[in-house]
Amino acid sequence: MACPGCGSIEEIRKHHLCVECRRPVAIQQLLADDAGEIRADLHPLADYLLTHHSNAVSLERWLHKSKCALVLRELADGTLPLAAEAIIARAQSGQSVAFLLSLLVRSGVLPELDVEGTRFNHWLNGWLNDIDHPEDRLILRRYCAWELLRSARVSSLTSGFQRQRAFLKYCAALLEEIRSQQETLATFPQRRLDAYLTDSPSQRDALAPFTRWLRRHRLSNLRVEFRVNRLEGRGYAADHRWQMARKFLSDADMDPKTRAAGLLVLLYGIQLTRIVTITRAQVDTSSRPVTLTVGAEPIELPEILGDAIVELVDAAKRHPEGWLFPGRNPGRHLTPGPLSRRLRTEGLLAGSARTTALIELTRQLHPRIVSDLLGITTASAASWSRLAGGEWSDYPTLRSTHA
Repeated sequence: MACPGCGSIEEIRKHHLCVECRRPVAIQQLLADDAGEIRADLHPLADYLLTHHSNAVSLERWLHKSKCALVLRELADGTLPLAAEAIIARAQSGQSVAFLLSLLVRSGVLPELDVEGTRFNHWLNGWLNDIDHPEDRLILRRYCAWELLRSARVSSLTSGFQRQRAFLKYCAALLEEIRSQQETLATFPQRRLDAYLTDSPSQRDALAPFTRWLRRHRLSNLRVEFRVNRLEGRGYAADHRWQMARKFLSDADMDPKTRAAGLLVLLYGIQLTRIVTITRAQVDTSSRPVTLTVGAEPIELPEILGDAIVELVDAAKRHPEGWLFPGRNPGRHLTPGPLSRRLRTEGLLAGSARTTALIELTRQLHPRIVSDLLGITTASAASWSRLAGGEWSDYPTLRSTHA
C-alpha cells in the first residue's frame, strides 16, 4: 500500500503514513501543550527537527524512546523552566544533558553557551557541597578556578572535563587524609605524604601540580614530584608502527573516518583531541596531493589518506560547522573517546602510536619544521627531539649558510 500522504511505498505500515510524513506529526505530539499548540519559544526547535535531522527513522525512534524526549515534554507543557541549569538538574544523564543542550543551542532556543563548561560547573557545585570541611571546599574551588581550568581549557572542550574531575577527586582525597591524621596543610610532614602516595601515575599527575600551587600560594611546603619523562615505555617499535600504517593504508573495507584518524596518528603523531576538531576549511582538495593544515604550514597527504579525507570533506558539506568528525550532539564534533575505541578495535593504541611517530619525526626533522607542520610549540617539539636523541643546535647556522 502507498502512503496516503506522499504516495511512497517505502517504510509503510498498513493504513499509516510513511516515516517522513509521520515526522511533523511526531514533532507536534512531542512539543505541543495540552491545547495542541507549540509555545512560541519552542518553534525554532520544531523547525530544526523538521529540516535538519536527515534520518527520519532515527528521529522517530528518538522522539518516542529517549530520555531527552521526556524532558522536552516537560519544557513543552511548562513544568520545567527553559534554562540550562534546570535542564541539567532534571536530565541527570550526562550524555542526555549534553545532547539536549546542544540541540537547544543549535536550534536557537537557548543562547550560545559552553555546554561542557556549564555541565562541569553544575557538577562542581554539587560535588563541593559534599565536601565536609568549609576550608577544603574553598581551597578546591580556588585551585579549580585559578589553576586547573585556566591551564587546561582547550583540552577540556573535547574531553568533557573528565581529567579535571578526576584530578579534583585526588586533591580532595589528600585533604581528607591530612585531616584524618589531625594535621593541616601547614603541619603535615612530607614523609607522611610520601607514604600516602601510591604507584598510580594518575595520582601523581593530579597531586604534583596541586602541591606546586599550594607552595606558590604559601599554603603548604608539601611536594609531589612530577613524573620524569611520562613517555618512556609508551611507544611502539618503529617496525610495528609501519606495520599498522600498512594495515590502515591497505584495508579496503575500513571506514574513512577510522582510516583518516589512524593514519594522522601513525604518520604525523597528531593527537585525537586535535583530529576531532578538524574542519573542511583546513583541507585543500583543489589539486593533488590533498593538503591538510593543522599548523603554520600545510601537510601534503599520501594518496590513500588524501582520498579518505576527501570523503570526509564531502560528508561534512551536510553540516554547517564543517566538522570532518561530527559528533552525535548537534553542532558539536566527535569526542576523542569514541574515536579512540574505533582505533583500538583495529589494534591501534593511539597514545603509543603518537609517541613513536613524534620521536621518529623529530629524529628526522628539525623541531622548528615539526612545530610548523603539526602546530605544536617549538619547546614541545624540542622536547620530543631530545627524547629521540636528536641534536639540532647547529641547524639554524647550516640553514642560513645554504640559503
